[in-house]
Amino acid sequence: MAAQTTLAQWQEKAQATRFRTQAFIDGRYVDAQSGATFDNVNPANGKVFAKVAATDGDTPRRVKSFFMCKPPPLSRAGRGHLDQ
Repeated sequence: MAAQTTLAQWQEKAQATRFRTQAFIDGRYVDAQSGATFDNVNPANGKVFAKVAATDGDTPRRVKSFFMCKPPPLSRAGRGHLDQ
């Protein structure tokens, strides 16, 4: 049986955690075209834990990426639930 993780160990893990701050567009993490960011705030304490890419100006790139995505074809069995 594994030993229980202590509070100090969890706090150490939390401090070592790094959040991605880029947008995920077209299968890649990218900065906003404008370079703008916004604060991602922890609602529990009001502190900023990351500045995230503000992709307001990236709408054409996001929409193009969305429409380029193609879902895998479904088998007959996989489509069966769509008729219900």
